[in-house]
Amino acid sequence: MRLFRKVVLASGFAVAVASLAATEPVARAADAVITEEARTHFAAGVALLQDPKAPRYEEAYREFKAAYAASPSYKILGNLGLCAMKIERDADAIFAYETYLKDAGAEVTPEQRAQMQRDLLTLKAGLLEVTVSSDPPGATIVDARTPVEGPDVRNSYGAALTPLALGLRHGHHVITARLAGYLDQQWEFDASESTAPPHVFTMVKPAVADYPTVRERPIPTAAYVSGGATIALAIGGAFFGALALQKHSDYTTANDGFHEAQASSDRSTGQTLNIVTDAFFGAAIIGAGITTYFVLTRSTVERDAMGDAPSRKTTARAASLLPTRVDPTLGPRGAGASAVWTF
Repeated sequence: MRLFRKVVLASGFAVAVASLAATEPVARAADAVITEEARTHFAAGVALLQDPKAPRYEEAYREFKAAYAASPSYKILGNLGLCAMKIERDADAIFAYETYLKDAGAEVTPEQRAQMQRDLLTLKAGLLEVTVSSDPPGATIVDARTPVEGPDVRNSYGAALTPLALGLRHGHHVITARLAGYLDQQWEFDASESTAPPHVFTMVKPAVADYPTVRERPIPTAAYVSGGATIALAIGGAFFGALALQKHSDYTTANDGFHEAQASSDRSTGQTLNIVTDAFFGAAIIGAGITTYFVLTRSTVERDAMGDAPSRKTTARAASLLPTRVDPTLGPRGAGASAVWTF
């Protein structure tokens, strides 16, 4: 029955706002002029209360708050108080009902006045007043009350740039303070008194993980490059060496006194292959030396033990340490190779 009477009250305001849209009301001296913006928000709030499925108190509360901010008229406060009580904004509900009863005067029927006074008595008896703030300021305050039955009742009070006064209904509360860049802080308590000491949420930044440092000496890319080139040169030397041995065998066979031209050709080709083989093996020896140098002089790297955020304490050797040119050398007494590089 109580809920029915409150919805009737909201419907009464709906009739009032419809008439306000047609003619300008005769307001009391203390009442504010109703603006078009206030009418629009008020009408939206009434429509939300009269939703066919169920009254949408939270959305209607926002519309009535916006209407009252546009025109602080007592005519808005009856429905605002109803919605505030339903979503447990009890301090707002007490203010709205008390102001409405004081300013509306004879416009309030005896039944409506008696109902509001009973609601006020219940609201005040179960109200805890507490002031919360955050250090640093600006944390968003969210309250969740766990009722005896049903889901938690949640209310967000926005950023607490200054100390924020809350009117909380008795019961078990968990108030959470959230601030970007800081860990969420919670205050869990049972509200059973009328007042409580102020509570300051001390915001704490998340700790930065400090992992132990691991020192390593990874093999540089230049060593892999020079090592690969050394292997390729050694394979080339082996290939041409095998051809040189084959030509030497051919020369021995042809050098029988009857095939002088063929023997001379095989001998010349074999000498050339020996020179090329010596050049490849000589370059491979130089490459092996360069590779060894890169491995022995590689830099030390430090990273954390989890493998994240590696930090290099020393600079890596530049890839320019690779030889810029490898040239075979030929001479009357043999063959070899020379390398040129820059540091």
